[in-house]
Amino acid sequence: MAQATEKDKQIIRQSQLKLSLDYFTTCGYCPSITDLMKTTTMLEDFVIKGYSKDLMAKFEKLDEYINEQYKG
Repeated sequence: MAQATEKDKQIIRQSQLKLSLDYFTTCGYCPSITDLMKTTTMLEDFVIKGYSKDLMAKFEKLDEYINEQYKG
């Protein structure tokens, strides 16, 4: 995405918040607000900035954390 306007960012934020919540719900987890916001923010970054090795490394760490926190 070239340059996201504030309206674009608001729409992205809302859709990624829903995606985050759907993910946790589908997996049977009840996330803390903090975990929901962390996940949402990372997904927003992915939508706005696109793929990067750094972001993928962060997603891998988040996956590990979620697996330990909610599955463990």
